Amino acid sequence: MHRILASRLAALVATVVVATALAHVLFATSLHGVALGAAVREIPGFLADTFLRGEFGDSSGGGCGFSREGTVDLCATYGAAPVGEMLRERGLVDLQLLIGGLLIGTLIGLAAGRRAAARPETRGTRVIHALVVFLLSCPPYFLGFAVLVYFAWSSGELALPFVSGQGDYVPFGEDPLGFLKAIWAPWILVALPLAAFVARMTEAALREVLDEDFIRTARAKGLAPGRVLNRHALPAAAPPIAALTGVNVSTMLINAAAIEYGFGLPGMFPTLRAAINVSDAAVLQAIVLEGVVLVVIANFLADAFQARLDPRVR
Repeated sequence: MHRILASRLAALVATVVVATALAHVLFATSLHGVALGAAVREIPGFLADTFLRGEFGDSSGGGCGFSREGTVDLCATYGAAPVGEMLRERGLVDLQLLIGGLLIGTLIGLAAGRRAAARPETRGTRVIHALVVFLLSCPPYFLGFAVLVYFAWSSGELALPFVSGQGDYVPFGEDPLGFLKAIWAPWILVALPLAAFVARMTEAALREVLDEDFIRTARAKGLAPGRVLNRHALPAAAPPIAALTGVNVSTMLINAAAIEYGFGLPGMFPTLRAAINVSDAAVLQAIVLEGVVLVVIANFLADAFQARLDPRVR
């Protein structure tokens, strides 16, 4: 198993390096007008600065983008600063949102899929199926918009004191309760699409596993249905669920960007539009690097979990 994980890790590290190099060439040629050959020759030095020295350049931090008519389109929403410092501060918010959404979505999806597989023809299962279809067809930013319009304490028509609004985020170290109040609704909104995917996969995987001979043997020995599901069926069904969760992290990044923008969370993703309008290549490259690293780490953890549970992978 260690050899398999080492080869997967090497492939994923190569993916990060190649994606970072391609992003540098793209932004250098399209935003700064550098010739393609010159941009390619800069790749070794750029990679050394990024990965060995931890230098990501400096953001422009100022200026505005202009439309074709000459009117101001969008101004930079961040100040001039080293991008490495900016990435450490804002990237922590992205990481908090993604980890919370990942954990909540996985747990909700596992519980819902387990319930649907254990009781396939009940009213509760039909409700779960309806919710899954709704969440898979409803964009998260629409749900976020509905929360802000109807329930946020600062802007909602049915204002609820425990539902945060735009710009309510505070760091955990400054105010833990304020942090939880500001982050729990974005966590749920990011988690719900993943929960729908996980619930559907969990139900399908469990239904297939529950027809296996070893499950019939466990039942014949008189084990309780809950013990059969939790101790025997779920571990056997876990590998495809882990694989699906790792694959969907890239989709979660898109959802997290929309939710951060709507709720005013000070992460890296809300700076994307402004960075594009003011042609801030350093910030754009940092956003690309952050996204690639997060997806790579999630896929590696999913591969490790899958290899640990499924001997066929080993």
